[in-house]
Amino acid sequence: MRPVQRLKMALLELWVSCLCWIPTPVGIALRYAGLKPFFASMGSVRIATGVEFVGLHNMRLGNGVRIGRHCILSAQNGSLVMDERAAISANVHVGADDGLIHIGARTAIGTGTVLRAANHRIDRTDIPMMDQGHVPGEIHIEEDVWIGANCVITADVRIGRGAVVGAGAVVTRDVEPFSIVGGVPARPIGHRLEKKQQGRNHVFEMSCF
Repeated sequence: MRPVQRLKMALLELWVSCLCWIPTPVGIALRYAGLKPFFASMGSVRIATGVEFVGLHNMRLGNGVRIGRHCILSAQNGSLVMDERAAISANVHVGADDGLIHIGARTAIGTGTVLRAANHRIDRTDIPMMDQGHVPGEIHIEEDVWIGANCVITADVRIGRGAVVGAGAVVTRDVEPFSIVGGVPARPIGHRLEKKQQGRNHVFEMSCF
């Protein structure tokens, strides 16, 4: 990377850091106006305090997107897309580095959840794993999905439309539309289209804004 490019990146990081810690609705308005030029595209978005961005130019945020406090959104050498009214609560880590993460419209993601589109390479034993680079992957979350608090969504997973992921679940495989999953690893425990679910309603500890 050329010195001029390094300087531009350093100045951008400083600008983002300054904007992201301004409280009150004034801060929300300043973040919207001050960060919008650096995104690939950005609709009417509400960004809370303390949010960290890496790779803004690789992010596309639709109208009505909400990002909670102290989230980390990273898309270095990757791509992050959040469709209209997608919402992530506080302390969520969305890591699209070297891969792709697509969060569908009207999807809600609870506090403390982690999404990682790439994994460390582990095939060699002669060098540390942290020096082996990454295997790129993709995460696709379709519209109207509800993901509870403290979940982990791993690479190469698709979560179907209208699905529910219970709090604390680790999703390592595809989730069918309108299904309800939970556990480690996440497994089907119900279906939203069933009229009766073993005589009781499934209740999960979900996180809201």
